[in-house]
Amino acid sequence: MHLFDDVLRGVWALLPPQPDKEAAYSPSLCAPDGEKDRILFRSDTAYELGGGGKPSVCGVLYGDTPGQRDRVLLYGPDLAEIRADSPFAHITLVQLREQTAEEAYYEQLKNVGFTVFQVYPEGYLIRISPSAGKELVRVAKTAVAGKTPLSFMNVGCSLIREFKKHEEAAFVQTVFITKPDFDYTALSDLTARARSITDALRHTLETGDLDCAACKMKPICDTVEGLRELHFRKEQMQ
Repeated sequence: MHLFDDVLRGVWALLPPQPDKEAAYSPSLCAPDGEKDRILFRSDTAYELGGGGKPSVCGVLYGDTPGQRDRVLLYGPDLAEIRADSPFAHITLVQLREQTAEEAYYEQLKNVGFTVFQVYPEGYLIRISPSAGKELVRVAKTAVAGKTPLSFMNVGCSLIREFKKHEEAAFVQTVFITKPDFDYTALSDLTARARSITDALRHTLETGDLDCAACKMKPICDTVEGLRELHFRKEQMQ
């Protein structure tokens, strides 16, 4: 299924032609692991990504990865170059292994999607609101000090390592954006659409309610070809 292709095209169209930094995934680049339930006080924080009223966008999208490889991309300043609360976006693209059945595809989405909550880089405290599509990060002063400060390349590799533990994930590319002049509003609209597509897929497969006239998912299903086809097949089976 290629339900998110239009969203992905929109995301890549927003990004500049070349990233400011790029790294192929390597386990040796992964950030040191921190504790799951750690607390980072404001007095120990250098700044917040997405904090202080700055834009914040996050999302996990599913589709073909450019170049069929695992990599980390950064558009904007890296962690050691940021001096104050910064706008922030973090998008992860996962190419799933091929499945012919929609139910199997949806199970893959569910299994892989929770991975973003299982990464705890040392000095990098992540707080995610999936329903709002926001990710805020507190970065410790100690993480961006010294001769080898933490980089988004390290954080991204840690995330990819966690995703690659799922056999469903064929390739993973994760994108960090800190550019002050980036169109975060447009990106937020795209990730909101992706969440709506996932919700519509879940609704069709889990509830079995195919009454389009009364369904709030109809506007999404009407514009996503794969969802319409799935809906018609489900209807014929009833």
